[in-house]
Amino acid sequence: MDFRMDKSSWVMLAFMLITFMFFILEGAGGGLPLVGYFQAFGFSLLVMIALVAIMCIPVLIYCFIVKMIPDIDYSIRAAFAMTIIGIISEIIL
Repeated sequence: MDFRMDKSSWVMLAFMLITFMFFILEGAGGGLPLVGYFQAFGFSLLVMIALVAIMCIPVLIYCFIVKMIPDIDYSIRAAFAMTIIGIISEIIL
């Protein structure tokens, strides 16, 4: 697996991190102490890493079937797509 990342992947990771942190802080309400923001950052970072790791599984299967070299950018793009689907479902429902 190739672990070099494009610049667009860094932007997608930053967007996912900010989005997860926004929804965690929005759900917590106002008046959080500073520790709450650190906890929200840590939990959103953990969720982002877990989402990219879970999306590696279908990427590896697809790359094995198509005989391609797997790339971490594919997993990040798939995790970004799942994040966008989550945002859309949150807005609709």
